[in-house]
Amino acid sequence: MFYGLNKFVKNILPKRLFYRALLIVAVPVIVLQIVVTFVFFDSLWIKTNKGMTKAVVNEISTFIEVYNDEIYNKNEITNLFSIYQDLNIEFIQDNNFNYNHDERWFSPIDRTLRRELKSRYGTSEFWFDTTGYKELIDIRIKYQDGYFKFLIPRDRVTSSSARIFALWITPSGAAEIRQAGYEFDKMRKRIIRHLNQRSEMLSGISHDLRTPLTRMKLQIAFIKEKELANKLSEDINEMEKMLNEYLQFTSSAYLEKDEIFDLSELIQEIIKKYNNDNISIKIPSRIHINGRKNLIKRCINNLIDNAIKYGDKVVVELNKNNNNLFLKVEDNGPGIPEKEHDNVFKPFYKIDKGRADSKSSVGLGLSIASDIIRSHGGNIKLEKSSLKGLGVKIFLPV
Repeated sequence: MFYGLNKFVKNILPKRLFYRALLIVAVPVIVLQIVVTFVFFDSLWIKTNKGMTKAVVNEISTFIEVYNDEIYNKNEITNLFSIYQDLNIEFIQDNNFNYNHDERWFSPIDRTLRRELKSRYGTSEFWFDTTGYKELIDIRIKYQDGYFKFLIPRDRVTSSSARIFALWITPSGAAEIRQAGYEFDKMRKRIIRHLNQRSEMLSGISHDLRTPLTRMKLQIAFIKEKELANKLSEDINEMEKMLNEYLQFTSSAYLEKDEIFDLSELIQEIIKKYNNDNISIKIPSRIHINGRKNLIKRCINNLIDNAIKYGDKVVVELNKNNNNLFLKVEDNGPGIPEKEHDNVFKPFYKIDKGRADSKSSVGLGLSIASDIIRSHGGNIKLEKSSLKGLGVKIFLPV
């Protein structure tokens, strides 16, 4: 038996001295890294993440317990937990909500989160998604005839020490790995070049169309029939507005670098230019954020433009805690049906009623705003405002 095993081992081992020496050096290093990795994940990373996840689940449970108490105002409790506990909370009525979710057993974050939620709420009372947002985790807990939706920063349930450990144990790598990394970098540059070419093409087309539109305006001035001239002039003005939206959509502002700026001051400057007494603000002073200032300005402009276009009163509110800030833009307009909330963030999408009755709109305002917020690692959602119109709520990590 031992003779056969010895012969089998000799057959699978390399015969040349170089490969045998490499095996002697490589095997102890690999075994040592496996042992160190196992000890690290067991004693530090998993236990640390488990404690962080348990703390978040306890905060969710505390919120639901307080929410059940009739002596407290529901909206005030929701706002307090959103501001001071980093919990972006929304209650959604949905009796047919599906609590089945994809099992990602290879993910330590998912396993820990699933274990803690299961021990707290059972198997059919929760749902979560750790991949839908770049910087957020979506957790939903069943409650009466609907569910609570919690958007939680990812860094609240995961430790950054894993990345440091990975960098520590990773050597420079084999030539094949370096070549693969180089090819991925080339692919990334090709994709960026393709997107830039597409944007430049759309921008060029939009610019070129301005020349014939200008000639048409001059020709309209010589038309004696005023009614026909007015109709043609209106069509040209609508086309120019559409071109402006296309140019804004294809703008290269995404190449702008991050900077630290005063968001409170920026919002006040934006609202001052409207010179509209129907816009009220609830903004604390000196709220600073690190981001792309021109993009944030464009986003806020788009939201306020929509609010003014469809409502008589507009309220802009800003709150901040240690790690996050919340921006609200509310109006008293007709609002948007709840079933259309996800659709209006799609480019060029327009609904047939309510707020989409403007012929000059091409349906890019909310799409641009959503792209800007998500590029900053945040989230944007629509809800019914306190003014009975549309409320746009923005969540941004500081």
